[in-house]
Amino acid sequence: MLGLTRNNAQTARAEVTVGKVFLLLVGAILLEIFVFIEVGSAIGAWSTLALIVLTAVVGISLVRIQGIQTLMEAQHKINRGEPPAREMVSGMMLALSGVLLLLPGFVSDLAGLLLLLPPVRVALAERFLSRAHVRGHKGHTFSAEYYYHSEVRRPEERLRDHSPGSTFDGEYERKDDNK
Repeated sequence: MLGLTRNNAQTARAEVTVGKVFLLLVGAILLEIFVFIEVGSAIGAWSTLALIVLTAVVGISLVRIQGIQTLMEAQHKINRGEPPAREMVSGMMLALSGVLLLLPGFVSDLAGLLLLLPPVRVALAERFLSRAHVRGHKGHTFSAEYYYHSEVRRPEERLRDHSPGSTFDGEYERKDDNK
């Protein structure tokens, strides 16, 4: 980069990203207004308002049901000792879906309803998680404690166990066989 330091280059990239987000937001608002006008002229103002309220109520009910299912799946994974990464990302998408469904508008409702579809959520979660793993930084350390008990104990009982753990320090390198 011509005379740009690393911090200046990062700042420039951040400004471009903020600009893209701003344009996307303005475009979405204009699209919502256009769709409101079209739907309102086709079915009437009161019907349009009723439809907006109906989609919000039904959508939030669906978000609540799927959120409980996602929470139960995460608890099952935690009990098996597996990280609930996909469920956490899915939960964030459900929260975003709820926000989109509460916003008045048909385009935002459509986006919120798409995020309610499990295949869409799974595909987006997989893409997000694969990008998150690839972008890991070298030289960072992490620690984890692993427990094995012959009896099943509740998580709060495991937290009270103050036995000394093992710390492993090292470096890692990602090696993909499919490249």
